[in-house]
Amino acid sequence: MPKIEAPTVAEHRAQVQLRLVDATEQLMRSGEPLTAASVAAGAGIARNSIYRYVASVDELRDMVVARYLPHWLDAVNAKLAAASCAEERISVWVHANLRQAADSGHGWLMAATRPAVTQVSGGAVDRAHLDMRATVAEDWLEVTNGDAQRAAVATALTVAVLEAGFRQLGRLDPELVIDQATRAAAGLITSLQTADR
Repeated sequence: MPKIEAPTVAEHRAQVQLRLVDATEQLMRSGEPLTAASVAAGAGIARNSIYRYVASVDELRDMVVARYLPHWLDAVNAKLAAASCAEERISVWVHANLRQAADSGHGWLMAATRPAVTQVSGGAVDRAHLDMRATVAEDWLEVTNGDAQRAAVATALTVAVLEAGFRQLGRLDPELVIDQATRAAAGLITSLQTADR
């Protein structure tokens, strides 16, 4: 039986899992390859022992992202709550998400949340993406007077603007990125409203 480093097996397990998540975050921040061997080495355990604590390295990635989601979502939701109408909430949604990314310096976290990178189906990242997308989709449904097809297209375009903004935050002046992405979201609204006339 392996030696435990805590008063109980449950506490030992929690401590090792925390070390694994910490090691994963350090690797993600540095941009180094995220492998079972690199995470295990960072946590100070044998590579094959990692699977006693998590199902996969992707689960660890999801656990790292989950550390930051509550604060992120609270900040975005507070901004949305202050908006007066659906049109304003759409622009605020883009602005608040980009502001949170820029202010927190979480470019590395944004890279980890991209669907092509995150493989944990049903994990915290997937749930957050679905919830965030549902928020803007509801607003678009209101703006388009219940036209589900137009709302779906507008939602997809708004999400694309946000994702493009995330990609640019590490490359360009964050204020420029936030401003232009917010204007692009507002432009989608104006375009749809003009088309209705």
